[in-house]
Amino acid sequence: MNFAKTTIHFQNSSRSVTLHVPSLVFRGLPFLKFLLVVGFLLFLAQFAATTVYHGLLNHVLEDRAELDRDLSQIQGTVDYLNRTSADFLGDEQRLHSKYGLPLPDEEERSLGTGGSVEPKSKLLMETSPVFEKMANLRDEANRLQGKLDNNSGAFYNLTDFIKQKQSAWRFVPSISPTQGRYASSFGPRIHPVTGEVGKMHYGVDIANDRWTPIYASADGVVDVAQMSSTFGNFVTINHGNGIVTRYGHMQISLVNPGQFVRRYQIIGYMGNTGRSVGPHLHYEVWVNNNPVNPLAYMLPGDYAVD
Repeated sequence: MNFAKTTIHFQNSSRSVTLHVPSLVFRGLPFLKFLLVVGFLLFLAQFAATTVYHGLLNHVLEDRAELDRDLSQIQGTVDYLNRTSADFLGDEQRLHSKYGLPLPDEEERSLGTGGSVEPKSKLLMETSPVFEKMANLRDEANRLQGKLDNNSGAFYNLTDFIKQKQSAWRFVPSISPTQGRYASSFGPRIHPVTGEVGKMHYGVDIANDRWTPIYASADGVVDVAQMSSTFGNFVTINHGNGIVTRYGHMQISLVNPGQFVRRYQIIGYMGNTGRSVGPHLHYEVWVNNNPVNPLAYMLPGDYAVD
């Protein structure tokens, strides 16, 4: 083996060391330099790849966190819709009970709201919790949509029924036709003008100042608007379904026979016409040609049947 002689001098010293190194080492130096350069380049490539990988991983994790937040918000919305629909369906049941309608069948509400899961979707659900959550949300939303769709017809029917009821209630007397004090009640009494004992009083007398407004107590059509020797200026309103109201002793009437009037519409003013001892309104309610106590058709305060 060939050796190469090399001398190493120490700085600031007269000492030196002479070494005999195999010449093979000097011939391998370029290869070692090549290996060092390649290793350094590989290190740089690995560092760059690791940096990019961690950047992409962080980006994916941020997207995943944002997706989880979005799914949580969607879940909250679906939960709110479920609660709202449950309250709505409960209100529907109460309305059915209020109007004497048969209660909806809870089993029929849920018909057609389920469905089978495709194999591909099932595989995604099993391999990814995100896909599983999304699939559950989609199924829950579909069930809610199906439930509402199955009951939309019932909702519309109930709405139409209530509208019909409200339309009919507008023709039912339910308010006091004027303001004042009750001077005479329904039933037998001593007639204030003739003094007759036990004379049947078919309505109630409400006393107040002259020209106090008098209102129609419900929607209807004016049958009579004329002067009467007993009731003075006298108006009768036909409300349909056998219900008629009568208004007497008015100072003046503002309606004509055949005219349609609405509840709270002024039909005249309080007076003292006819057989009367003071300004007041004589008010009667007849049902199927029979007089009834008008107080039964007056709600307290400003309430009315609507």
